[in-house]
Amino acid sequence: MKRVIAILLVLAMLFCLCACGNGGQNNANTNTDTGNTENVNVVPEPEPEPEPPKPKYYNPLSGEETEEDISSLRPVAVMLNNISYAMPQHSNSAAEILVEMNAEGNITRMLGIYQNITAETGRIGSIRSARPYYLDWALAFDSLYISVGGSNTANAQIKSRHVDHINGMGYTNIFYRDQERKAAGYAYEHTMFMTGERFVNGFAETDFRKVHEDGFDTALKFTEEAQTAGGTAASAVTVHMNSKKVTLFDYDSASKKYLISEHGDKFIDGNTGEQVSVKNVLVLHTKYRRGPDGGGTLLADMTGGKGVYICEGKMIDIEWALAEGKGLTLKKADGSPLELMRGHTFVCCPDADSGGVDAL
Repeated sequence: MKRVIAILLVLAMLFCLCACGNGGQNNANTNTDTGNTENVNVVPEPEPEPEPPKPKYYNPLSGEETEEDISSLRPVAVMLNNISYAMPQHSNSAAEILVEMNAEGNITRMLGIYQNITAETGRIGSIRSARPYYLDWALAFDSLYISVGGSNTANAQIKSRHVDHINGMGYTNIFYRDQERKAAGYAYEHTMFMTGERFVNGFAETDFRKVHEDGFDTALKFTEEAQTAGGTAASAVTVHMNSKKVTLFDYDSASKKYLISEHGDKFIDGNTGEQVSVKNVLVLHTKYRRGPDGGGTLLADMTGGKGVYICEGKMIDIEWALAEGKGLTLKKADGSPLELMRGHTFVCCPDADSGGVDAL
């Protein structure tokens, strides 16, 4: 019996020692004020703060997304030669907007409007002389205007309308005569070019304003879906610029763009060797009249009128208006705003009397 009692005493002592070794907590926290126990709360690691989304920037002349904000930059509007034996043009595909208008003798010239000419743009041209109605486009988009000389009326308006103008007759650090063209027998007036690098360096040395003034708006609106639903078929389009000159647009369903042809052949960018294509085609019927300079030079009413919009194989009627410092306003036939699809745009301004548009 004594032996049993001794064993029990030893066991009791061992139990007390174990309890003391655990601090009397048994893996629990003791509340010294109340004697109650609580489970240990495991605090989770804080989750990292999510990175803020990158801001999205858009080209104001095409609606396309850009890596940096170039929306405040003034565009550059360049007079491009469009005579058949002066082709190909160079850097025509880089212009967000190409505007084709009539000139004297049933020929046409183009204005390439570039949102941001960079050193990588390559050579641009050939560059020709100014005409007054191209000034309307340059001023509407608050552009720097580039030509090589001009008609008397155009030169007078450049001064009276305070157009920021770089003239190839004077800025030799920007312009150059293409020696390969001269050797190939091109006439002298078809050899004037500039490069993106020469322009960037030369423009930086001028006092011309480099950015838009606050509040400027191109008036152009863009969308992801073509607003030509219910329009007529327009897979093959012929624009009669006048009684003799036509421009052709063929819809490519794979790229959903229009391939352009001039003078019965593909309209090529001489820098790339590829046919120029655009997402949007605007045909703006324009009233022309004889100008005071002689030689068949023209004037044009660019305040506005009727026209058609062509996109993704369809064509609809529109109304348009061009205003200095206010861009190009486009409306559908019902008066609601027209939004272009994101991408480059070709604008034809055929003679309202002798021109027109056919589509299949």
